[in-house]
Amino acid sequence: MEIPDSLYPSVNLQIEGHTPYTQKHYPERIAYFKKNPLQLKDVVFLGNSITEMGADWGKRLEKPGIKNRGIGGDISAGVLLRLGEITFVKPSAVFLLIGINDINHTKLSAFQIASNIVEITKIIKCESPKTKVFVQTIFPSSAGNIKAKIAETNLWIKRKHQRKLFTIIDTHVLLRDENDLIKKEYTYDGIHLTETGYTAWVNKLKGYFADIKPGTDR
Repeated sequence: MEIPDSLYPSVNLQIEGHTPYTQKHYPERIAYFKKNPLQLKDVVFLGNSITEMGADWGKRLEKPGIKNRGIGGDISAGVLLRLGEITFVKPSAVFLLIGINDINHTKLSAFQIASNIVEITKIIKCESPKTKVFVQTIFPSSAGNIKAKIAETNLWIKRKHQRKLFTIIDTHVLLRDENDLIKKEYTYDGIHLTETGYTAWVNKLKGYFADIKPGTDR
């Protein structure tokens, strides 16, 4: 199945809110995606470095047909601009995790970030109505100064939730401690996950695969 080149972002695309690292890494990942295209009815894990560094999600979840579309440093605007490849293959499901870099590297309000996330789900469902879309709440971090904005953004996601568009997976609650920060054993730098963190996340996600079979409409 050949995906038209026009459905991928231009290599010259500049996205406000991308750090210098991501300005370089984003086109590198897009080039990788072109060489390793999605297949019809795949399950897609879509997000930033937390998703990208999960590597082989099919192996983690013990299911073939799960593809990694994480880009380190990406923000909601960056995801919005690379949905063409994804909707073209009519994925069985999309698992979206995005927003922490919006909080850290853009001036967007919590409401605006949540609105972008919901807009991503609208585009996916418009172009591929049978795709199951799962929005994972933004993970906690170890930085107390952004704790409130993470909480506010997640609250807006829940307020804007439309069942016909997406299912919410409250991954924030899964990973937080009693101070609403990420549990120390789940992270090595305050944001990115240890293998212990990935194991907790994967165990949470397994329950959502009961009626999802990569490569089919179910």
